[in-house]
Amino acid sequence: MTGPTRDGTPIAQVADHYDRWPFPGLDHTSREGLVLLRRLMRWLVPRAGCPRPRVIDIGCGTGHTTVALARRLPGVEFLGVDVSVAALEEAHAHAGVAGVPDVRFERADVGEPLAGLGTFEVVLALGVLHHVPNLPAAFAHVASLVAEGGHLVLWMYGRHGRVAHTLNQRFLELLTEPGERSGDREAVARAFLEELGDRFAVGSGFYTPRGSDAEGVRWLIDHPAWIADQMFPAYERPVVLEEIFALLDAHGLTFEHWFGVSEDPGHCTTHPLLQGRLAALPRRTRLIALECLLRPAYYFVSGCRVGPDG
Repeated sequence: MTGPTRDGTPIAQVADHYDRWPFPGLDHTSREGLVLLRRLMRWLVPRAGCPRPRVIDIGCGTGHTTVALARRLPGVEFLGVDVSVAALEEAHAHAGVAGVPDVRFERADVGEPLAGLGTFEVVLALGVLHHVPNLPAAFAHVASLVAEGGHLVLWMYGRHGRVAHTLNQRFLELLTEPGERSGDREAVARAFLEELGDRFAVGSGFYTPRGSDAEGVRWLIDHPAWIADQMFPAYERPVVLEEIFALLDAHGLTFEHWFGVSEDPGHCTTHPLLQGRLAALPRRTRLIALECLLRPAYYFVSGCRVGPDG
């Protein structure tokens, strides 16, 4: 995907995109948010040697997730970082209105080393790494922030569940010029949603606070920042589970959870033969087999850096 740039590099395209359409730009409650909050409450209990835990939100955008978590987790230090200056300006304003004292925001590019930020008990990278052109390098920078005994939480688009949506994006890309005004691209995307959304967008894997059905299409039409993020991103590359495993392994992180997915074979089949074969597989192989059935539009997973005491 291409678009207007500052210096022609893919990461500059991403920064320009989110300067034009700061994201997400609104508070929205999701099942994933509640799951994350419960997990953080378990992970961030103050303990000896770490009386004031630290959390970093990589690609925090307008700061709505960072602020929402800070409201519910007093005593935890939150840092939000993003490549978009416009999004960070909104994040600062949002935190000021919310009156959360333990939150600050800085500009940072995950394509560059982040060692100067220190380490954190929890590193959040939610909806960001699939927008980074050099994923291995960016992941290395993000992984370096995870403290011993700390956790990394990833939310990334899934290749298997977004095949149709990727074709929608390609269709819109072919109907617009790389240097075309942002308002014109917005108009083309909105026309697609209004005219063809029920046939081609519903169930294609796009993501909104209202889901990916007809209600989600109707919601998307009225939210320009979400139209831009979903329909014509500056750069987007969905992943598969094996890639996530490989990235974690390469940086000394142990895979923990695939949130929202049961590893019990009985949840996907009642046939004794299939259940037995799935149960006999090593854990990761079993998860990859389940991935083949689920064809997820996104992955919501965590890994940890095991400390000296295990």
